[in-house]
Amino acid sequence: MKTSRNAVLIAALSIVIVLLLWAVVYFARDEYHAALREGAQKQPVAPVLSQAQGRTAVRVSAESQRASGVEVQKLSAGQSQPAAEVYGDIVDLRPLLDLRVRFLAAQAEVRALRAAASSAATEHQRLKALYEDDRNVSERAVREADASARAQNERVTAALQNLTGIETAARTEWGATLTDMALQPSASGIAALAEGRELLAQVTVPQEHADAVVRGALQLVPAGQRGHRVAARYVAPAPRASQSLPGATYFYRVSAAGLRVGMRVAGELKLPGAAIEGVIVPERAVVWHAGRAWCYVKDENDTFLRTPVDTSRAVEGGWFNASGFEKGQEVVVTGAQLLLSEELKYQIRNENED
Repeated sequence: MKTSRNAVLIAALSIVIVLLLWAVVYFARDEYHAALREGAQKQPVAPVLSQAQGRTAVRVSAESQRASGVEVQKLSAGQSQPAAEVYGDIVDLRPLLDLRVRFLAAQAEVRALRAAASSAATEHQRLKALYEDDRNVSERAVREADASARAQNERVTAALQNLTGIETAARTEWGATLTDMALQPSASGIAALAEGRELLAQVTVPQEHADAVVRGALQLVPAGQRGHRVAARYVAPAPRASQSLPGATYFYRVSAAGLRVGMRVAGELKLPGAAIEGVIVPERAVVWHAGRAWCYVKDENDTFLRTPVDTSRAVEGGWFNASGFEKGQEVVVTGAQLLLSEELKYQIRNENED
């Protein structure tokens, strides 16, 4: 009898528990569906890739753009003077300065030897006159004086040949203009170079633009960097060609600020002609992939086209591009790297599925 009562009690408790669970599920269903809807709204929609204008387009909904912090900026118009891209090196000037030291020492030696030769010639003439005046000196003394004068003249000739050899070596290696500046006694022409306040750059210019070298302004910057460009002053043609770059070579003087001997430099040589119209692509908009610069252009409200950027002409705040863009187009300045990452991940996923 007692067992029957326990069974009835357990059954009743089970029924109560089931009813309580049902009540909890029933009254909480609205909150559960609301939470699901809220989570779906907060989760950004993954970018979708498609083809537009023959290029890969990344489609991102407006909600996802806001959630990811994507910002755009309109391209402003710009102008650029025609220019040729040039490269070069900062030259070590010590060999030229060493030649200057040797040349000045050789000049001093020539002066000393000429003085000695003049003195020996005078002594020979004096002894010869005494000998002819009733043999007041011996014939042997006259012969010795003559030999001494001849030897001194030969030393002068050898010193002059050495002097000429140093000058010829300098002209062969550095050209006439730099040699004349370096071998002057005052060295006023190369004082800034010798003291390190200025540096000498050898720049290679494409052969078709060689006639613009003297007239065109040149600005240099360390190769591969985007810093303040330093104005360079034309000096003269360089006798030696570049071993790695085709074209004509020229010497330029440039301020030592930010540059060092042995550095590779790059620059723009301004060319004659009317200014070119284009746009300025902001530096913030550029992302790098596969060794090239790109930016994302907004094609529609939710579509962005990855577009190549020409980085050969750096300007304040970005790069000048004469083609490929239009004034007023919107480019992504915040979130471009995110769009590139999503695009590449999508491509990798598709390749794996194939």
